[in-house]
Amino acid sequence: MKHILLTLACAVVLAAAASAQTPGYGPPGYPGYGGYTSPGTPGSQFGQGGVRLEKGKTADAYTLRVYTGRRRPQDFEVNVERGHLVLRSLRSEQTDMRRQGGYSYSRSMSRFQRRLPLPRDAIAEQMSRTDGEGIIDIVIPKQR
Repeated sequence: MKHILLTLACAVVLAAAASAQTPGYGPPGYPGYGGYTSPGTPGSQFGQGGVRLEKGKTADAYTLRVYTGRRRPQDFEVNVERGHLVLRSLRSEQTDMRRQGGYSYSRSMSRFQRRLPLPRDAIAEQMSRTDGEGIIDIVIPKQR
């Protein structure tokens, strides 16, 4: 009887572990490493403040499209640090309201940062960035 219960308990634990695997996580590589990949949109990552990333690759380059959400593309800083592509944005807003007999204000600040590992064959020194309306396109050539 104990043997049957032990076998049944092991089967339940193994079934729970198999169903707990999250899509989008896996071994280091490009694209899709290091973040949740939304079903139906391969290579996309959703971030803070409506910022969305779409990674891809062509025969001669790696591509990254950043949908900036409520932020302006010129507020993003894109750097390469220790084999990672680093996206940063700092946004602060202040709203003043003056009324007869009173004054109020509201301040808000938000920071976005994402570090993405670069593939070994990426030529980070030749990275190019193109800003559009609510979109940043980054292209990193591959070594041949």
